[in-house]
Amino acid sequence: PRVGQASAAAPQQWQLASTAAIVASMPTPAHAGGMFDFGITLPFVAITFLTMMATLNALWYAPVTAEVDDRNAKLLKTLSEATDMLSKADEIQVEYTEQIREAREKAAAEVKAYREKTEKVIAAQIASATAERDAKAAEVRKKLEADIDAKKKS
Repeated sequence: PRVGQASAAAPQQWQLASTAAIVASMPTPAHAGGMFDFGITLPFVAITFLTMMATLNALWYAPVTAEVDDRNAKLLKTLSEATDMLSKADEIQVEYTEQIREAREKAAAEVKAYREKTEKVIAAQIASATAERDAKAAEVRKKLEADIDAKKKS
């Protein structure tokens, strides 16, 4: 009996060894350990990515975005104020330019009027001086003629 048991175990071991050899020599399926063998890794990576995205959005991107939006609002406000001030400055410049033009025209008219008045006074003084000179010249001429006539008579 023991001999039969030994002989029955031997074929089982031999069958087991041959089956193992056949299985070892068989090609493995494409999904086993290949480049696209995700297994549980893909869902784990997806869950980790989504969790990190939500965390970063809540803790980092939202406050930074709010600060950037506030900064942009302040810049736009400052820019609009500067534009308003520039337009007011342009209006004031136009107004002052008009006032300066009017003042120059008024000053030119006053200078012209003063010049005409002064020229009239000077012309009157020249005419008076010329008349006085002519009168003195005529008087001196009469006196000289009288002296010459007197000397001729004597």
